[in-house]
Amino acid sequence: MQVIISNLPPETTKEMLQEEIQERNIQITDLKLETAGDPDKLAAIVTLDTGYAGASALEKRVNGKYWHGRVLKAYAMRKEPGADDK
Repeated sequence: MQVIISNLPPETTKEMLQEEIQERNIQITDLKLETAGDPDKLAAIVTLDTGYAGASALEKRVNGKYWHGRVLKAYAMRKEPGADDK
């Protein structure tokens, strides 16, 4: 399951974000930072080894949190990108 975290400050590193998430006892399997061509619009794609309930819990912990001068936005994806609609 994946959670998108957006409005990250441009100086955010994978290590900073991993540490912040893992301090809350949430185990992640992958983390990617994306800028979509604009370094001031940084977002993270966080992959968790959990179902939607676990991803939703992370979304609720992060969404609206003030972190390093920014109010974060989070969205738990209901299915993995590229997954079949079976």
